[in-house]
Amino acid sequence: MRSQRVRYLTFWLGLPIALFAAHGVHAQGVHVESTPYPTVTDERLQHPEAGDWLMYRRTYDGSGFSPLKQITPSNIRRLTLAWTVSTDLLGAHETTPIVNRGRMFITTPQNNIIALDAKTGTQLWRYARKYPEGLFQLHPTNRGVALYGDYVYMATTDCALVALDAATGKEVWTVALDDYKTGCYSTLAPLAVRGKIILGYSGGELGVRGSVNAFDAATGKRIWKTYTVPAPDEPAGDSWKGDTFKRGGGSTWITGVYDPVTNTTYWGTGNPGPWVADDRPGDNLYTDSTLALDADTGKLKSYHQYTPHDSWDWDEVSAPLLIDTEVDGKLTKTATHAGRNGYLWISPSGRARNRAQSSARALAAARTGHPRHGARRRNSSTSQRTTTSARTSRKVKSQTRTPRGSTWGTTPTISSDRSAPALARPITSENCKPGT
Repeated sequence: MRSQRVRYLTFWLGLPIALFAAHGVHAQGVHVESTPYPTVTDERLQHPEAGDWLMYRRTYDGSGFSPLKQITPSNIRRLTLAWTVSTDLLGAHETTPIVNRGRMFITTPQNNIIALDAKTGTQLWRYARKYPEGLFQLHPTNRGVALYGDYVYMATTDCALVALDAATGKEVWTVALDDYKTGCYSTLAPLAVRGKIILGYSGGELGVRGSVNAFDAATGKRIWKTYTVPAPDEPAGDSWKGDTFKRGGGSTWITGVYDPVTNTTYWGTGNPGPWVADDRPGDNLYTDSTLALDADTGKLKSYHQYTPHDSWDWDEVSAPLLIDTEVDGKLTKTATHAGRNGYLWISPSGRARNRAQSSARALAAARTGHPRHGARRRNSSTSQRTTTSARTSRKVKSQTRTPRGSTWGTTPTISSDRSAPALARPITSENCKPGT
């Protein structure tokens, strides 16, 4: 959920494309107008070429790292501007440029997609979404597209998913995520996974019930929909009272990540609604959480809730980073998330075990105690908070759980690799070092 003032102005989108003007060294790129569109396959998504940026965070693990080495500390001063392009639109531009072998795709407010030659800045085509009459747009921005096969996909502020021919910009199909009249709208970049396009939507501030959705990449047919707020007859439904779940929030407005080995996709959820916590007694699952979902079915494998019964608008919508980290002297595959409650959560798990138990390391940052047990007793003013070192932070029980009603037992467990943590303890320089 977001409530912020947006300053509107004419925006010149100066994209990060530059040339080495000195010494004849040029940035990579090809003229693409007359070349066939490069089909985006599962293999290319899992192992992108160095010059490509095929998804929101470039790779499924969410690292956002580029392996390109042309720009160095010794030559960066020789960079000069190659080109700029104006979108001719007002408002907040939040796109991540997506690059496929010299073709660049950017999005704008009002759900435009602009396809460009990444070397020259020449526009190849432009698409503008046609909205229903009278559409209210609380946050009319967009964070980028997904690529799969020969299509490009965009989420829209009338809560829909649209597929275009990536070579021409012609609309192929469009499908509704949910009814935009309920207040839902979508601004995130979709995630392409094995023939599916996965995405969620915003609207927690307007009383929506959040969800993660998967559609067939070729046809737009819905494959699954998993609500982030359970109904009374579903596991964890008793964390909501009465019909409060119907407007419980838990929106998903930042792109998730994906582990191809376990076929698990991880999504962060927003805070519960309404803001006044007394109107929604209970832990309010699965808001302020990381969800681990089966990418084929949408089934909830496991979850971790960072702040139960949130009263501070602490969305945890950013997905964890799937990274290898040295924990207690052993290189461990982890799901790592920096929580808005001031803790860094590192969740190691054994790849070979489907029901492995895991532990978490909680790093105290600018506050005392645990986000579950300490926050409710503490004034939210920063003047009431104290700082504690990682060495003095106490070990506490976390809110990681298996879905209720399962047969996994009462001990906190996880059902897949890199899932959410079960116990919390501080990180120190001795027991946790960055991995390779």
